[in-house]
Amino acid sequence: MADYDPEMHICDDWISITMPDRETILAAQVAFTACNHWTEIVPGLNSIAVQFDPVEMSPDEAATIVRDQLGGAALASEPSPIMTTIPVCYHKELAPDLDYAASKLGIKADALPSWHQSHTQTVAMLGFMPGFAYLESPEPCPTIGRLAKPRQLVKAGSIGIIGQQSCVYSFDSPGGWPIIGRTPLRLFDPEKAEPALLSAGQAVRFESISREEFESWPRADEE
Repeated sequence: MADYDPEMHICDDWISITMPDRETILAAQVAFTACNHWTEIVPGLNSIAVQFDPVEMSPDEAATIVRDQLGGAALASEPSPIMTTIPVCYHKELAPDLDYAASKLGIKADALPSWHQSHTQTVAMLGFMPGFAYLESPEPCPTIGRLAKPRQLVKAGSIGIIGQQSCVYSFDSPGGWPIIGRTPLRLFDPEKAEPALLSAGQAVRFESISREEFESWPRADEE
């Protein structure tokens, strides 16, 4: 990335940098995290943003630091992504769109859990609400698309999929992603030092659990 000339949008205390691909975003995240210049680092789908204290540095000074760090990012060894296993119950009561998604994928409904577990995915970004994770699969996948009529309520922990991109709902909310399962894990806990369970760059694999295991899984208030 030493010859990379970034396109930047500079504000009073934020700089947003357009990135060409996922690998460059992750390399930039490593470079920015390795120093204490930034009060927040937010990777996106095709960009990364850093926040700075305008009392400590001017926007021009911050932009110069960004360019220097991106120039040296290629010299840093890229760490292996952290693998996180997400337990998922694919019981149809928790997966209202399993049949729909399976038909779009051209597979039988009872084969969808195995298909889903065979795809290791990467957290592309967090957004929409705290802890809500957007995931990307490197493998080709037919387009499933969003529901024609969004739901007024999607339960926290629900796993949505529209093709190569998936998501995990962190809270109860409206939503239009086809839902193929639900995890009992809590995706966001404000009481923890790291509130979000997932973060950009993490590798994720899904592991099937039964309905009984889902119901008996320790909840946050029972731990």
